[in-house]
Amino acid sequence: MRIFRHALLTAALVALLVAPMGTALAADEIKLGTIFSRTGPLANLGLDSWRGAELARIVQNQKGGLLGKKIVFVNGDAPNPKAAVSETERLCTVEKVPVILGSFSSSISLAASAKANQHKVIYWELGAVGDKITERGLKYVFRTCPTGSDLGRDQLRFALGELAKKIGKKPSEMKVASIYEDSAYGTACAAGIRDLAKEKGIKLAVDEAYNYKATDLSSLVMRVKAANPDVILESSYENDAIMFFRQAQEAGLKVRQFVGSGGGMNLPGYQKALGTATSGYVCNVGYPGYNLNPAYAKGIKELEALYTKTFGEKPNSVFSVINYMGTMALWDVINRAGSLDPEALVKAAQATNIPADKTILRFGIKFAGPGSKNMGQNVLARYFISQWQDGKLWIVSPAAAATPGRSLQVK
Repeated sequence: MRIFRHALLTAALVALLVAPMGTALAADEIKLGTIFSRTGPLANLGLDSWRGAELARIVQNQKGGLLGKKIVFVNGDAPNPKAAVSETERLCTVEKVPVILGSFSSSISLAASAKANQHKVIYWELGAVGDKITERGLKYVFRTCPTGSDLGRDQLRFALGELAKKIGKKPSEMKVASIYEDSAYGTACAAGIRDLAKEKGIKLAVDEAYNYKATDLSSLVMRVKAANPDVILESSYENDAIMFFRQAQEAGLKVRQFVGSGGGMNLPGYQKALGTATSGYVCNVGYPGYNLNPAYAKGIKELEALYTKTFGEKPNSVFSVINYMGTMALWDVINRAGSLDPEALVKAAQATNIPADKTILRFGIKFAGPGSKNMGQNVLARYFISQWQDGKLWIVSPAAAATPGRSLQVK
């Protein structure tokens, strides 16, 4: 927790430095809003996500800013959806920002993006995956990262593909359990798993939700144990993921692999709490960190160095890279729009077509257009597979992106 107390202090200091609340906007500045959890149970995730956007702001300002002006952030704190609504209202009506970036949490994003859309303010989602965020037909909402159902489908696709092959089973022989926290994030992931299972003719051994604020998951553990799965597909935040794993260990629940979906299972706090028990035993389908093969993710080492220089410590989770990439795409949109007029920004965003080799994570950015079920969603976004090994999270798939010297392990 020391790291994150430091992060809180750093974030607060930076917020004060870059955009004192309620101050007049200098003529040579562009003021943009951010909505992330800076306090509360999701603060660890929110703050590291914000750091990615902050790095993109620094990089762009070093290039001369946007439209000839320096970018400054006005930072909102959204520990829950109610706070997200009030902070978005403040950013839109008091600070009068033309764009709000956020937010990691799907519940917070759903609340904040709806409010921003009411004010015709662009809401630029960088990390939250709940499908509903871009399924409501909101004209001013765009998302650069993949969706939750994409996440779920990739979890099951990985389990039935690379993992089944490594275990030595046919896909049809794999017994798969799906457990998920019951907010927008977990529900979307589970829906993706369920859809692909149906498509593949796979019957899930377990398909069950729980609340991430639960203080005891032992009954769920026992139901999963009774189903005797080969693999558990899990969509959890940090504390609930730690509790489920511990109670599974205590109950003697043994599987060949846990496969998370980002959330909290790829955070250092998760590994620190569970220690060596996760090594070669917990994979994550989700966002990659800084240990991508640098020959694949060109510029990743330079970005890591900037992170360390800026925040005084090495990156402590994977979330800043995806937020950096999505924010850089926003700069491209604003430059092409040539102004901060909301209609010009929407038009430029809808015309976005950034090829894969122009982004640090090597997937392109192109948004589903008006009339699409998923309007505003980046249809080219995708995930990576990582695994805890020897206390660190290493990329193991796709092979070209894998950390040099690392490959998938199973127990």
